[in-house]
Amino acid sequence: MDGHCVSQLCEMLDTIWSELPGQEVVYQWVEWLRNSSMSYIWFDGRMMLGPDIVARNGDNRAISRTLSLESVIPLMLSYSSNKQYQAFLDDLHMCMICLNQSKGSNFARLPCQHLFCLKCMETLCRMHVKEGSVFQLVCPDTKCNASIPPYVLKRLLTEEEFERWDRLVLQKTLDSMSDSMSDVVYCPRCVIGCLEDEDNNAQCPECSFIFCSFCKEPCHPGKQCLTPEQKIQRRQASGRMSEREVAQELLNIRELYDDVMLCPKCRMAISKTEGCNKMTCGNCGQHFCFRCGKAISGYEHFSGNCKLFAAREIAEWERQMEAMDLGRRVRMLLRPIGGTVRCPKCRANNFKEDERYIFCWSCRENYCTACRRKVGSKKKSRHFGSPECMGRSI
Repeated sequence: MDGHCVSQLCEMLDTIWSELPGQEVVYQWVEWLRNSSMSYIWFDGRMMLGPDIVARNGDNRAISRTLSLESVIPLMLSYSSNKQYQAFLDDLHMCMICLNQSKGSNFARLPCQHLFCLKCMETLCRMHVKEGSVFQLVCPDTKCNASIPPYVLKRLLTEEEFERWDRLVLQKTLDSMSDSMSDVVYCPRCVIGCLEDEDNNAQCPECSFIFCSFCKEPCHPGKQCLTPEQKIQRRQASGRMSEREVAQELLNIRELYDDVMLCPKCRMAISKTEGCNKMTCGNCGQHFCFRCGKAISGYEHFSGNCKLFAAREIAEWERQMEAMDLGRRVRMLLRPIGGTVRCPKCRANNFKEDERYIFCWSCRENYCTACRRKVGSKKKSRHFGSPECMGRSI
């Protein structure tokens, strides 16, 4: 404090001395300084620090500070911050995830000032790192979307988990940059990002290799990219492969590309095991028809010659539905008329008087015995065995 504030304290100590003649006064001084001095000096909750005055004032006991305000204020702020943090560690807090109370030493406080217990935060962070959803590592508060900073994650995760988080963030960031910059390709030799020109060629800034962005082979202006068969034939002509190896390699390629289609945008080979013919490239996100290989945007393309499902896939779907129907019928037979069945909603026991429907006396509703769905009185005559009923498993 400056000399004026110290002088005020000295005057009050003099007053206490005069009020206790002949008595011990040191204890009274200590108690007053500890409990009442702050309210005595602080006017309106603030204490004004005066300028730096080297010369002493009239009270010889009031010695001004020897340090400048530029050095005193940071020390005061640091002291205040340390005291507040210590009070946070000692106080009890409630975790808004598990609703348990514990000391602040068992909590993690985020930069957004929301705090949660370490156990819940560790479980949350490890789950997202394990599943790869690292961009969802945000504050669990429903009204907050602040990201969890790396220094907090390093405290909550193991060393291996933190390395995986760091690697996933870098990978997903690069992927998002590639999505936003469609003219970015990677050198096949040193995996350095390059910018392709309008002719789909690129030059690596690291090794100066000029290559085709489609096939990743040396630049071939005015010529089509080589097919896998042509590449093998070229290797055979150079003497690096025997005729037997060429025949085996061609056979492998034919089997490999039997159910494979190249993406019309990035030429990535994509295989389809089941499902419809509308495909999405996992590399560039382009939608295309797996039957003809053309780029598409919606489902209008499949109203022409290309069909959304192949005939064999429709037959397989019908076979699965028949098997599902058989399973439902078997389960219905296991619950004979006259027995008791549980309501699918409230689980109350009800008398079974119909093979197709259950009437719950508690819910006052009808339920289908096959799909367990609530059925209105008007739909009872046409619901059982309908596509709506068959399309929902028990």
